[in-house]
Amino acid sequence: MKRMIGSVNTLHQQSTLTQIKFDVTDLLRVQIPHEDPLVVSLTVAKCLVRRVLIDPGSSANIMPRDTFDRLEIKQDRLKSTWNPLLGFDGKRVEPVGTMEVAVHAPERVLMETFVVVEIHPSYNLLMCRGWIHRVQGVPSTLHQIDQFRPERTTRVGERLVEEEKQELVDFLSQNADVFAWSHLDMPRIDPSVSCHSLNVNPNAKPVKQKQRRFAPERNRIIAEEVDKLLDAGFVREVYYPDWL
Repeated sequence: MKRMIGSVNTLHQQSTLTQIKFDVTDLLRVQIPHEDPLVVSLTVAKCLVRRVLIDPGSSANIMPRDTFDRLEIKQDRLKSTWNPLLGFDGKRVEPVGTMEVAVHAPERVLMETFVVVEIHPSYNLLMCRGWIHRVQGVPSTLHQIDQFRPERTTRVGERLVEEEKQELVDFLSQNADVFAWSHLDMPRIDPSVSCHSLNVNPNAKPVKQKQRRFAPERNRIIAEEVDKLLDAGFVREVYYPDWL
Protein backbone atom coordinates (compact mmCIF):
# COMPACT_ATOMS: atom_id res chain seq x y z
CA MET A 1 0.00 0.00 0.00
CA LYS A 2 1.18 3.52 -0.71
CA ARG A 3 1.47 5.65 2.42
CA MET A 4 0.89 9.38 2.36
CA ILE A 5 1.39 12.03 5.02
CA GLY A 6 -0.88 15.04 5.46
CA SER A 7 -0.24 17.91 3.10
CA VAL A 8 2.45 20.29 4.43
CA ASN A 9 1.61 23.97 4.09
CA THR A 10 3.41 27.23 4.84
CA LEU A 11 2.00 29.49 7.54
CA HIS A 12 0.33 31.83 5.05
CA GLN A 13 -1.46 29.06 3.14
CA GLN A 14 -4.77 27.37 3.86
CA SER A 15 -4.69 23.56 4.23
CA THR A 16 -6.46 21.74 1.41
CA LEU A 17 -7.10 18.16 0.46
CA THR A 18 -4.11 16.66 -1.27
CA GLN A 19 -4.72 15.87 -4.91
CA ILE A 20 -4.33 12.17 -5.64
CA LYS A 21 -2.51 11.21 -8.83
CA PHE A 22 -1.28 7.97 -10.37
CA ASP A 23 1.71 8.14 -12.70
CA VAL A 24 4.27 5.99 -14.49
CA THR A 25 6.40 5.57 -11.37
CA ASP A 26 3.52 3.71 -9.71
CA LEU A 27 3.81 1.06 -12.42
CA LEU A 28 7.48 0.24 -11.84
CA ARG A 29 6.66 -2.83 -9.71
CA VAL A 30 3.71 -3.93 -11.82
CA GLN A 31 3.95 -6.28 -14.76
CA ILE A 32 1.95 -4.80 -17.65
CA PRO A 33 -0.42 -5.95 -19.07
CA HIS A 34 -2.29 -7.67 -16.25
CA GLU A 35 -5.84 -8.42 -15.11
CA ASP A 36 -5.11 -8.78 -11.39
CA PRO A 37 -7.53 -7.52 -8.72
CA LEU A 38 -6.25 -5.07 -6.10
CA VAL A 39 -4.89 -7.09 -3.18
CA VAL A 40 -3.10 -5.38 -0.26
CA SER A 41 -2.01 -5.97 3.34
CA LEU A 42 -3.79 -4.34 6.30
CA THR A 43 -3.43 -4.40 10.07
CA VAL A 44 -6.68 -5.79 11.48
CA ALA A 45 -7.27 -6.52 15.18
CA LYS A 46 -3.57 -5.73 15.78
CA CYS A 47 -2.51 -8.46 13.30
CA LEU A 48 -0.99 -8.00 9.86
CA VAL A 49 -3.37 -9.61 7.37
CA ARG A 50 -2.10 -10.28 3.86
CA ARG A 51 -4.14 -10.94 0.69
CA VAL A 52 -6.86 -8.39 1.48
CA LEU A 53 -9.10 -7.86 -1.55
CA ILE A 54 -10.22 -4.26 -2.19
CA ASP A 55 -13.61 -4.62 -3.88
CA PRO A 56 -15.53 -1.41 -4.78
CA GLY A 57 -18.38 -3.63 -6.00
CA SER A 58 -19.12 -5.10 -2.59
CA SER A 59 -21.47 -3.45 -0.11
CA ALA A 60 -20.15 -5.38 2.92
CA ASN A 61 -16.80 -6.20 4.49
CA ILE A 62 -16.35 -9.99 4.37
CA MET A 63 -14.27 -12.09 6.76
CA PRO A 64 -13.93 -15.84 6.05
CA ARG A 65 -14.34 -18.03 9.11
CA ASP A 66 -10.73 -19.24 8.75
CA THR A 67 -9.47 -15.66 9.11
CA PHE A 68 -11.71 -15.13 12.14
CA ASP A 69 -10.20 -18.20 13.81
CA ARG A 70 -6.59 -17.23 12.98
CA LEU A 71 -7.10 -13.76 14.45
CA GLU A 72 -8.08 -15.49 17.72
CA ILE A 73 -11.08 -13.23 18.21
CA LYS A 74 -13.39 -14.25 21.03
CA GLN A 75 -16.50 -16.08 19.85
CA ASP A 76 -18.77 -13.95 22.04
CA ARG A 77 -17.94 -10.88 19.92
CA LEU A 78 -19.99 -12.35 17.07
CA LYS A 79 -23.49 -10.93 16.74
CA SER A 80 -26.32 -12.82 15.06
CA THR A 81 -27.60 -11.58 11.72
CA TRP A 82 -30.50 -12.70 9.54
CA ASN A 83 -29.38 -10.99 6.36
CA PRO A 84 -28.05 -13.54 3.83
CA LEU A 85 -25.38 -12.67 1.27
CA LEU A 86 -25.24 -13.40 -2.43
CA GLY A 87 -22.03 -15.17 -3.43
CA PHE A 88 -20.06 -14.64 -6.64
CA ASP A 89 -22.04 -17.50 -8.18
CA GLY A 90 -25.37 -15.88 -7.25
CA LYS A 91 -26.14 -18.39 -4.47
CA ARG A 92 -27.33 -17.33 -1.02
CA VAL A 93 -24.75 -17.59 1.76
CA GLU A 94 -25.86 -17.64 5.40
CA PRO A 95 -23.44 -15.60 7.60
CA VAL A 96 -22.02 -16.97 10.81
CA GLY A 97 -22.48 -13.52 12.34
CA THR A 98 -21.18 -9.95 12.32
CA MET A 99 -18.55 -8.25 14.42
CA GLU A 100 -16.68 -4.96 14.75
CA VAL A 101 -12.89 -4.86 14.66
CA ALA A 102 -10.26 -2.14 14.30
CA VAL A 103 -8.76 -1.70 10.81
CA HIS A 104 -5.63 0.42 10.29
CA ALA A 105 -5.20 2.59 7.22
CA PRO A 106 -2.71 5.43 6.72
CA GLU A 107 -3.47 8.23 9.21
CA ARG A 108 -6.63 6.64 10.58
CA VAL A 109 -8.02 3.67 12.47
CA LEU A 110 -11.68 2.76 11.97
CA MET A 111 -13.92 0.26 13.71
CA GLU A 112 -15.33 -1.70 10.78
CA THR A 113 -18.21 -4.19 10.75
CA PHE A 114 -17.38 -7.53 9.11
CA VAL A 115 -19.73 -10.27 8.02
CA VAL A 116 -18.16 -13.59 9.01
CA VAL A 117 -18.94 -16.30 6.46
CA GLU A 118 -18.09 -20.00 6.06
CA ILE A 119 -16.31 -19.66 2.73
CA HIS A 120 -12.85 -20.56 1.46
CA PRO A 121 -11.79 -17.84 -1.01
CA SER A 122 -8.28 -17.02 -2.22
CA TYR A 123 -8.25 -13.84 -0.08
CA ASN A 124 -8.21 -13.44 3.72
CA LEU A 125 -10.48 -10.38 3.89
CA LEU A 126 -12.65 -8.33 1.56
CA MET A 127 -12.93 -4.58 2.10
CA CYS A 128 -16.04 -3.00 0.58
CA ARG A 129 -16.68 0.36 -1.09
CA GLY A 130 -18.07 1.75 2.19
CA TRP A 131 -14.66 1.33 3.83
CA ILE A 132 -12.96 2.84 0.77
CA HIS A 133 -15.17 5.92 1.11
CA ARG A 134 -14.68 6.19 4.88
CA VAL A 135 -10.88 6.23 4.55
CA GLN A 136 -11.14 8.54 1.52
CA GLY A 137 -9.28 5.99 -0.55
CA VAL A 138 -8.79 5.94 -4.31
CA PRO A 139 -7.96 2.39 -5.48
CA SER A 140 -6.36 1.59 -8.83
CA THR A 141 -6.30 -2.01 -10.03
CA LEU A 142 -4.00 -1.00 -12.90
CA HIS A 143 -1.37 0.51 -10.59
CA GLN A 144 -2.05 -2.07 -7.83
CA ILE A 145 -2.17 0.54 -5.07
CA ASP A 146 -4.75 2.33 -2.95
CA GLN A 147 -3.98 5.97 -2.22
CA PHE A 148 -5.60 7.90 0.64
CA ARG A 149 -6.52 11.52 1.20
CA PRO A 150 -4.80 12.80 4.35
CA GLU A 151 -6.96 14.07 7.20
CA ARG A 152 -4.21 15.68 9.25
CA THR A 153 -1.95 18.50 8.14
CA THR A 154 1.01 20.34 9.56
CA ARG A 155 2.64 23.64 8.71
CA VAL A 156 6.17 24.65 7.89
CA GLY A 157 7.50 28.11 8.72
CA GLU A 158 7.41 30.46 5.74
CA ARG A 159 10.81 31.92 6.62
CA LEU A 160 12.60 28.67 5.79
CA VAL A 161 14.55 28.71 2.59
CA GLU A 162 13.06 26.51 -0.12
CA GLU A 163 15.77 23.84 0.18
CA GLU A 164 15.30 23.46 3.97
CA LYS A 165 11.53 23.45 3.56
CA GLN A 166 11.67 20.63 1.02
CA GLU A 167 14.06 18.62 3.21
CA LEU A 168 11.65 18.89 6.14
CA VAL A 169 8.66 17.89 4.01
CA ASP A 170 10.57 14.88 2.65
CA PHE A 171 11.63 13.85 6.15
CA LEU A 172 8.06 13.98 7.49
CA SER A 173 6.74 12.05 4.50
CA GLN A 174 9.35 9.31 4.84
CA ASN A 175 8.61 8.89 8.55
CA ALA A 176 4.81 9.14 8.47
CA ASP A 177 4.48 5.74 10.16
CA VAL A 178 6.11 6.92 13.41
CA PHE A 179 3.35 9.39 14.28
CA ALA A 180 0.75 8.21 16.79
CA TRP A 181 -2.76 9.33 15.83
CA SER A 182 -4.79 6.99 18.07
CA HIS A 183 -4.54 4.50 20.94
CA LEU A 184 -3.91 1.65 18.50
CA ASP A 185 -0.78 3.39 17.26
CA MET A 186 0.77 3.11 20.73
CA PRO A 187 0.52 -0.55 21.83
CA ARG A 188 2.75 -2.10 24.49
CA ILE A 189 4.24 1.08 25.96
CA ASP A 190 7.06 0.14 28.30
CA PRO A 191 6.06 1.05 31.92
CA SER A 192 9.53 2.57 32.33
CA VAL A 193 8.51 5.20 29.77
CA SER A 194 5.03 5.97 31.06
CA CYS A 195 2.87 4.35 33.70
CA HIS A 196 -0.37 5.38 35.38
CA SER A 197 -1.33 4.05 38.80
CA LEU A 198 -4.20 4.67 41.18
CA ASN A 199 -3.35 5.88 44.67
CA VAL A 200 -5.55 3.40 46.55
CA ASN A 201 -5.08 1.26 49.64
CA PRO A 202 -4.43 -2.32 48.46
CA ASN A 203 -5.97 -3.64 51.69
CA ALA A 204 -9.26 -1.82 51.19
CA LYS A 205 -12.33 -3.90 50.35
CA PRO A 206 -13.66 -3.26 46.80
CA VAL A 207 -17.07 -1.59 46.73
CA LYS A 208 -19.45 -1.86 43.82
CA GLN A 209 -20.70 1.60 42.87
CA LYS A 210 -24.28 2.34 41.93
CA GLN A 211 -24.86 2.00 38.21
CA ARG A 212 -24.97 5.31 36.38
CA ARG A 213 -27.31 5.66 33.42
CA PHE A 214 -26.60 7.87 30.42
CA ALA A 215 -28.49 8.92 27.33
CA PRO A 216 -28.26 6.41 24.43
CA GLU A 217 -25.93 8.67 22.44
CA ARG A 218 -23.56 9.05 25.41
CA ASN A 219 -23.63 5.29 25.98
CA ARG A 220 -22.59 4.71 22.38
CA ILE A 221 -19.68 7.17 22.65
CA ILE A 222 -18.53 5.67 25.97
CA ALA A 223 -18.67 2.14 24.52
CA GLU A 224 -16.63 3.19 21.45
CA GLU A 225 -13.92 4.78 23.60
CA VAL A 226 -13.73 1.76 25.92
CA ASP A 227 -13.48 -0.57 22.90
CA LYS A 228 -10.55 1.49 21.58
CA LEU A 229 -8.73 1.12 24.91
CA LEU A 230 -9.48 -2.62 25.04
CA ASP A 231 -8.29 -3.19 21.45
CA ALA A 232 -5.07 -1.29 22.16
CA GLY A 233 -4.48 -3.33 25.32
CA PHE A 234 -4.45 -0.21 27.50
CA VAL A 235 -7.11 -1.59 29.86
CA ARG A 236 -8.54 -5.02 30.63
CA GLU A 237 -11.77 -6.27 32.14
CA VAL A 238 -11.71 -7.25 35.81
CA TYR A 239 -14.43 -9.43 37.33
CA TYR A 240 -15.38 -9.52 40.99
CA PRO A 241 -17.66 -12.00 42.77
CA ASP A 242 -21.32 -11.02 42.90
CA TRP A 243 -21.24 -10.74 46.67
CA LEU A 244 -18.78 -7.81 46.68
